[in-house]
Amino acid sequence: MTTRKTRTTKQNEEISIAFAFAEYDAHKRRVRDQREKRDRELATSVGVEIGIMRESDRRKARENKIWDRGFIVGVLVAVACILIGLYSASLAEGATRPAPKAIPATAAQSYPPHWRTWLRIGMCEQPKRGISWHDVKTDKQRIRSIAWKQTYNHSFPGGLGFTRQNWDEFKPPSAKRIALMSDATIAQQLWAAERLWRWAERTYPGNGHTAWVCSYTIGWTTSDPDDALR
Repeated sequence: MTTRKTRTTKQNEEISIAFAFAEYDAHKRRVRDQREKRDRELATSVGVEIGIMRESDRRKARENKIWDRGFIVGVLVAVACILIGLYSASLAEGATRPAPKAIPATAAQSYPPHWRTWLRIGMCEQPKRGISWHDVKTDKQRIRSIAWKQTYNHSFPGGLGFTRQNWDEFKPPSAKRIALMSDATIAQQLWAAERLWRWAERTYPGNGHTAWVCSYTIGWTTSDPDDALR
């Protein structure tokens, strides 16, 4: 009787040990499965984030390609603001052309050589509201149709699409004390355009016209401002 009880007890112990090992193995499998599931979910999440980042990068690349010469113009103007002190001495006002019949002689004599091109730039950059530059045919009409005194375009007051900083850098000596282009005379604004173009053409030969995006609109694509008049 004692032997049977002893064997039964040993068998029970063995069964208990085997059951414990089986439970331990099952626990390890559950832990492993949970870890693998967590790793898969983490990998999926990381993959989604990487996909979003890649799509964002592709979108940014597409947006960067949209920038045209206007961006280059902005860079040129920024460089101009830094380097203008080195070149300001060479920006003296040049000789004027004979007065046209369309406007008073005294006014024309005070204008820069390429004033007719700057009038076309002004009609494209800052026309008076409700006026299309395509509908204006004469110099006199162009002068009346440009918003020389406008300030509603806060970043570009005046009539020729100048930023406030560009005006400070390129305004003629006669406008030294005038803070805004919109407060300057027509002749002073035209001279500022001439001075900006001279600097840009001198610094970046053949690309002076890119100082205005509107140069392409009016048909000016060369180093000769009179190209816009043909």
